[in-house]
Amino acid sequence: MARLIRTAFAAVIIAVTFHIMADSRKVLKIATTANGQITIDGRPTTLEALIPIFHQLAKDNGEVWYYREAPEADPHPNAMKVLEAIVDQGLPILFSTKPDYSDSVDDKGRSVPRK
Repeated sequence: MARLIRTAFAAVIIAVTFHIMADSRKVLKIATTANGQITIDGRPTTLEALIPIFHQLAKDNGEVWYYREAPEADPHPNAMKVLEAIVDQGLPILFSTKPDYSDSVDDKGRSVPRK
């Protein structure tokens, strides 16, 4: 009986660990302003500094959450370069219409609250 309990307990531990690991995907929050400034997780950066970070994020199976200020206007060239770098690394990207990343844009272009 004790062996059965230990086995069941071990199975639960493995299942919980797997669930936590699946939910802990590395997320990088990138924002570009209307004048071309770039931030990563709220800190100013450059496109050159992002390239190795994106490369490592791709190795770690991470994803990018992307926000662009003034999306109704033409994007600053830096915004396009950031997107190109994300795509070049094959990173999954979720677009947000809010600077706090509290939503995402669905496949129909609608803002949906983030779960």
